Amino acid sequence: MSEVTSNGNGARRRIHPGSGRRRAPAFPKGRQLDPAALSAVRDLLGARPRQRDFLIEYLHLIQDAEGFLKADRLQALAEEMRLPMAEVYEVASFYAHFDIVLDGEADPPPVTVRVCDSLSCEMAGARKLLEDLPGALGADVRVVRAPCMGRCDRAPAVEVGHRHVETATVEGVEHIVAGGHHHPDVPAYQDLEAYRAEGGYAVLTECRRTPDGGGRHRGVE
Repeated sequence: MSEVTSNGNGARRRIHPGSGRRRAPAFPKGRQLDPAALSAVRDLLGARPRQRDFLIEYLHLIQDAEGFLKADRLQALAEEMRLPMAEVYEVASFYAHFDIVLDGEADPPPVTVRVCDSLSCEMAGARKLLEDLPGALGADVRVVRAPCMGRCDRAPAVEVGHRHVETATVEGVEHIVAGGHHHPDVPAYQDLEAYRAEGGYAVLTECRRTPDGGGRHRGVE
């Protein structure tokens, strides 16, 4: 505790920190780095490079492992990547899918349902979903607003965890929540090797082999 002194009128007051007349604190001011949090973050990152451009990927890594982002994890990540805490927090708080849990806050429920609040979804009944879903899903599911999900043609759009529900209804969302499959459904797609095997990038490859960059194919001198 800070030392106290009299102000001449008998009242006791705290000595100003800059007065130079008190003992130095036993630890620096501000949030103290939690060694356990730092160890947990290091274990998650493993041998991955601590490059600045991997920040979002590592935030996802922590949230996928723990379900949310505690403040001590954000500080540990900032320490490990040699970044300002403010920068890590700004990135984490910018994206709607990152759940930041500050000191003293309760952990969020295991399942989060996000209801898109874009104009198209509002017109298609998103506001009614926001009103009805909490009572239908119960206390173990959190229902929150979310920014546009890019599915305006199939409004209202909802996400259960990371799984999209299009033209959502209360009954449909209840079914998805109860089913337990809350991960995205990744459609079948052609990978890069298959695309190249079918002739993909053939023209680009030919242009790169031509000394003038393929200019003569375009009628350019």
